[in-house]
Amino acid sequence: MGHVTRRMLGGGLAAAWIARPALAQTMVLRAAHTNAIGEVQDEGLKFMDRRLREITSGRLGLQIYPNGQLGNELPMVEGVALGTIDLAVPSHAAFANFVREYQLLDMPFLIRDYAHLARVAGTPAIGQLATAAQARGFRVLGLYSSGVRHIMTRDPVNTMADLRGKKIRTQQNPVHVAAFNAFGANATPLAYGELYSAIQVGVVDGAEAAYTNFVAQKFYEVAKYWTTVGWLSLTAPVVLSERKFQSLAPDLRAALVQAGEESAVFERQFVVDGEAQLAQQVRGFGVTIVDPDKAPFQAAARPLYDRFLQTDADKARLRMVQETA
Repeated sequence: MGHVTRRMLGGGLAAAWIARPALAQTMVLRAAHTNAIGEVQDEGLKFMDRRLREITSGRLGLQIYPNGQLGNELPMVEGVALGTIDLAVPSHAAFANFVREYQLLDMPFLIRDYAHLARVAGTPAIGQLATAAQARGFRVLGLYSSGVRHIMTRDPVNTMADLRGKKIRTQQNPVHVAAFNAFGANATPLAYGELYSAIQVGVVDGAEAAYTNFVAQKFYEVAKYWTTVGWLSLTAPVVLSERKFQSLAPDLRAALVQAGEESAVFERQFVVDGEAQLAQQVRGFGVTIVDPDKAPFQAAARPLYDRFLQTDADKARLRMVQETA
C-alpha cells in the first residue's frame, strides 16, 4: 500500500512538474504586414506585442513578419480568412476588396489632416465599418495610419496636366484606379513588392505613396520627383479572424481589444511625429519637391463620391466623417 501510494504521489508530482511549463507558455499570434522593419506599421505591432505581454503577464504575444514575408496585402488578408495568418495590417484600400464598406476611406481628400483622422477613428462611422468586417469574419482591433499619400515620379509633375498619359501605380482598388484615371494618368495596379523594380525599369512612370514608404523602401533612388498633392490619408485596419478571436479565453480577447486600440493611438502619433523628419530626409536625397495647386485634383475627384458611395448607409457615414470637426 505504501509502495503504491509513493508511486502515485511520485507520478502526481512528476505530472505537476511537467504541466508547469505549459502554464507559463506564451501563445504567439503570427502578425503580418508589408512595411519595412522600423516603418510605421512595424512599430505599431511592436508596441502591440509589448502591451499584450504586459497585460496578460506573458500569456499572449505577437511574432511579427514584416516586409511582405507572408505575402502582399490581398494574400495576407486571405491568409487571415483561411487561418494561416492570425493577424494582419492591410491598407484599408486592400481590405475594401473583402469588406466593401471600407471604400468610404478611399474617398480622395476626405480626411483633412492627421488631427482629423484621430477624431474620425473614434466615430460611430468607423465602428460601423468594423461591424461590417465582423459580419464577414474579421475582427478589427484598431485603425493605423499609413500616411498622407503624394505622387512620386521619374519625371516632373508640376500640375495635374503633367500626369496625362503617365502610368502611375495604384493599389488594386477600384476607387484608386478611378481617381488616377480622373487625374489624367493611366492608373496601373501593381503588387507593392514589385514597385521599386517597376519604376526602375520604366514599367510604370511613378506611383502614389506616403513619406514613410518613399524613405523606408528607398523609392527616392528611382523616383526623383515628389509632388505633395495629399490626395488620400491612407489607413490600415489591424485585423484578426473572428473565428480565432472567439477561440481565445475572455481575458485574452479583452487584452487584444485593449492592446489593439492602444497601439493604434501610438502608431498614428508615430506617423505624425516622424513625418517632418522624413520630409527633411527627402530633401537631402536630392529629390525635387513640388507643391501643386490641389484644386484641379479635388474637382476631378468629386464625382467619385457619388459613383462609389451609393447606399443610404454609405452616405450617412460620409456625412458623419465630413461633419467631424
